[in-house]
Amino acid sequence: MKHPMRAVLTLIVLAALAGPARAAAPDPVDWAEAFKGKDGCFILYDLKADKLVVAHGDKRCAEQVFACSTFKIPVALMAFDRGLLKSEDSPIKWDHFDRKSPLWNQDQTPKTWLKYSTVWVTQRLVQKLGAAKLQAYLVDFKYGNQDMSGGLTKAWLSSTLKISPEEQLDFLKRFWRGELKVSPQAVDLVKKSLDSEQAPGGAVLQGKTGSGFLDGKTRPGGREVGWYVGHLTRADGEYLVVTNFSDSAKPADKKPGGERAKAITELVLGKLGLY
Repeated sequence: MKHPMRAVLTLIVLAALAGPARAAAPDPVDWAEAFKGKDGCFILYDLKADKLVVAHGDKRCAEQVFACSTFKIPVALMAFDRGLLKSEDSPIKWDHFDRKSPLWNQDQTPKTWLKYSTVWVTQRLVQKLGAAKLQAYLVDFKYGNQDMSGGLTKAWLSSTLKISPEEQLDFLKRFWRGELKVSPQAVDLVKKSLDSEQAPGGAVLQGKTGSGFLDGKTRPGGREVGWYVGHLTRADGEYLVVTNFSDSAKPADKKPGGERAKAITELVLGKLGLY
């Protein structure tokens, strides 16, 4: 499903945010600064009103790029649905293989797996699911290009599994509305497991980062891909947000792409007065 973004190059503000009809106000977001040195997309969707609020980066929003660790959301849904995970605090035992990360070199739970993007947990779960069941879920979810030919344990890691920001939004809408072919319990447990933060004003943002490298690279040093896909809860509404970018050159910022995408998300939401 394509979104009505073809002519949208900067910002759409709904009446709910903009107030009564009047002369066009200045765009509150400096997009050139927000995505400085990047080819980026930002989408904000009002889940309750079922309307697009903001769309920036028309071409990028339609482009399929590496799913990276945003893939952990559909994998979590599959794992809970199949009973591989029982609760948001289910123990996931570390195999004591040194992966050069203190956060990964320990027992995990669904909460820590999603928070720390622990790759070995994803790899273990997809192997337990098996290629056939995994592929069937991806088709049911309409998840991007559904291409796992890059390998069951690495296709999402800057390899063959790709998804566009628009497709991420479609997937998130079906997930948050309980429209996917998984149990209601699986949906609820994934929502409980996602990392969340509360702004001083009370808004709660929860979601998943994703980091990768262009041209199939799997180690630091080159241009990066960054994702943040999430859900914003406020007293006056409920929103979905998708941020994606790729660097136009090797970034000066040493933070992973996903962390930078989340920072962009929080910056833009703040400029819009939502976070």
